[in-house]
Amino acid sequence: MKLRLAISMFLFSFLLLSSKMKAQTVYITDSGKKYHAKNCSIVKTGKKGIELAEARKQGYEPCKSCKVEPEPKKATDPKAKKETPAKKS
Repeated sequence: MKLRLAISMFLFSFLLLSSKMKAQTVYITDSGKKYHAKNCSIVKTGKKGIELAEARKQGYEPCKSCKVEPEPKKATDPKAKKETPAKKS
């Protein structure tokens, strides 16, 4: 019984941590309208971490100085064609 409980707690902790690791954290301030990278030189104090998706949902825009971009999504279809530029004649 104790072993089951221990395994259940381990799995729960693992799932909780893995879901948090997938989210990209950006930083906002109470007065600003931009979100920033952790090491952005524009914002040094008074910043709080928030998930990128939540920052966008709340209307925040990316800082032009630190240029936080979402992490690229991996292709789900390995046969998907990549766009190639048209040849110039």
